[in-house]
Amino acid sequence: MVVNIISLIMLVIPPAITSESSWTSPDIRIATEWSINVMDLVDPLELDIGTVYEAESEEGFEWHTVLVDKNFVLLLEGDAVVNSIPYSGDIWGITFSPDRRYLLGNCYHDEKLILFDLTESTVKSIPLFSREIGLPGDPLIYVTNFGTVLVKQSTYLRMYDSNLNCILSRDDFSWGRNVGLSNAGDRMYSTTYDSLRAYDMQGNLLWNRELFEQHEFWQLNIREFLISNDGSYLVITDFDKLQVISTADGTQCARFDFVEHIHDPIFSESDSNLALCFVTEATVGSIIISIRDNIFALEDYIEISNSRADREMPVHLSVLSISDNGYILGYLPFEYPSIYGKFVLFNPDRKILWLSNIMISYINRLSGPIYCGLQNDGSGFWYFDVESINSCLIELI
Repeated sequence: MVVNIISLIMLVIPPAITSESSWTSPDIRIATEWSINVMDLVDPLELDIGTVYEAESEEGFEWHTVLVDKNFVLLLEGDAVVNSIPYSGDIWGITFSPDRRYLLGNCYHDEKLILFDLTESTVKSIPLFSREIGLPGDPLIYVTNFGTVLVKQSTYLRMYDSNLNCILSRDDFSWGRNVGLSNAGDRMYSTTYDSLRAYDMQGNLLWNRELFEQHEFWQLNIREFLISNDGSYLVITDFDKLQVISTADGTQCARFDFVEHIHDPIFSESDSNLALCFVTEATVGSIIISIRDNIFALEDYIEISNSRADREMPVHLSVLSISDNGYILGYLPFEYPSIYGKFVLFNPDRKILWLSNIMISYINRLSGPIYCGLQNDGSGFWYFDVESINSCLIELI
């Protein structure tokens, strides 16, 4: 493994830019391509912005949006509604297949799983097994590009095909705390106290990789693992440590030890960049790791002064999207707990290009994890401002 520290950049929001103002760099112009008020389309109390993703069009690029309402799933291309899929249920939590063809929902009160094929506009549902068994908490749910569904709760695990026929049933799945599916849907991954394991779809062990040991048992609750978009790597974070594991055979590709508490890893579309969020007593920010020819190199730090006693300063930086060429779109909450916040755009040199207006946290309004996104080449982005989805272009001056 080669680790190359290129630069350490300290960025502090200029004093004139406070939590009450927006700002745009004089080097660029932010042009609004379109804006659509989603509250005119769906019930604002039942809205979930399921996903917004980049798709090819005749013009070369277009945002596709999936809105989840209490009675239907709405599909948009750009700012135009192209399809509406009705359903019966009360979706509590959702997840998508990597290619966004399938939407899987957990209907909590109706005690069922519901699977949407967004390409074919079909809906299928089955009873949620955990309600019959009386298991506490919410299940982990996953769906692949082939419509294969995995559901895990406590030691109970079920897998279904795209028609929701059961293909694997285990009541004693005690192989780990976290479970995930490969993007191809041909294997499962799970973590234990000190290892990462891969299984085939029949539950047979393929490989077992030793992980760093936890100093404290409570740290298991903050362990995260993320599969790269091409399915080649698994990234494991443990408080202040990161391991990159090959999904082919479980070998370690890279390991990093940090002073900071790291969390929420995210890959760029082609897996050329990996961003991590961090927080210390004095700063918040992000760590960027580049990936070239299977070599993971520590590239940059973005650091912003953190003063929880000063309401004009952010208390966190969440990286929500990173492009292949290094543009970063994130969210800065102010005050504590996070009630107000604004979006921030960084260029590949980690300089701030744009800060949005302050807004009441939409995190209290929506259950979905995605509130903004970058075009893969860094030439445009979208964001949700509590009422509207806005598509913007970045024009250099």
